Amino acid sequence: MNNPEDFPVDEAEVKAWLIERRSTTGMSWKAIASESGLKAGTLSNWANGTYAGRGENVARDVFRYRQMLETQKERADDRESAGLAQAPNFIETATGRRLRGLLMTAHSGEITYAATGPGTGKTKEAQNYVACMSNAYMVTMKPTTKSVTAMMGEVIRALGGKSGTSWARQMSAQVIDMVKGRRCLLIVDEANYLEFEAHEELRAWHDIAGLGICLLGNEELHSTIRGGALRGARHSFARLNSRIAMKHVQDMPLPEDIGAYLDAWKIENAEQRALLTKVGMTPGTGGLREIRQIITNATMLAFEDGSPLTHAHLREAMGARATSHLRIVT
Repeated sequence: MNNPEDFPVDEAEVKAWLIERRSTTGMSWKAIASESGLKAGTLSNWANGTYAGRGENVARDVFRYRQMLETQKERADDRESAGLAQAPNFIETATGRRLRGLLMTAHSGEITYAATGPGTGKTKEAQNYVACMSNAYMVTMKPTTKSVTAMMGEVIRALGGKSGTSWARQMSAQVIDMVKGRRCLLIVDEANYLEFEAHEELRAWHDIAGLGICLLGNEELHSTIRGGALRGARHSFARLNSRIAMKHVQDMPLPEDIGAYLDAWKIENAEQRALLTKVGMTPGTGGLREIRQIITNATMLAFEDGSPLTHAHLREAMGARATSHLRIVT
């Protein structure tokens, strides 16, 4: 990589590259602007020779854009050469089958929830279900969408609608109109972020419109629904809990989940399988997600070494994920 502030940039050459890229890819100036972070008008005027500003400044920006693309392509080529382009995307596991049962039950018009630790595959299972089934929609909550109004906005967008108001009553009525009589499933991932009123709104949609709902989250979700109901501090949690048709609570992947995962990745060496199984079963780790990251990084290390994947590559990949540089105080 070269810093264009210190490296001589040939404006004519960079301009010719940009024009050729647009021609060969069929991309619009708007699409290139979105990809590069530059303004479409600036790019088009500069490429057409009608730009009134300092062309060398645009040339440096386009040079950075080209370097970004070349670096990404080089990395993608390495991943493909290492075999990662054929890496498994969706892997069926025992936990996944159990979660699928919750999704199917919810799709019949019930409310279900799964509260699991990280790396158990719940999000992947939900995404696969939505890809395979009609009238199945998924939203992912976050701290900024924990309120009932923000949650409803996310749901309306997931259902393919547009909300022209921030008035909660109208937004709720819009959701009901969109799902009533359709036997829809709404999957709410990271539902542990939701505030009390948002949970209550979801329950109301189920009661009024027959909307099937599957809540996915971490162990906090179970504590919120079950604990709130038992304490009686929030009567609505008791009402929500009474409508739960099925639930599943699990803090880490099952051994058979990890076995299926390693089979899919074609990890056959017993020593390597034992190491990765230990990682996946250790509390506080990322479960299957962490196993995937370690295998991916180790595979790239093996490719760079020009050798098959070894136990040492896995160890190095594990160490790289925990790299730290600490100042020693004496």
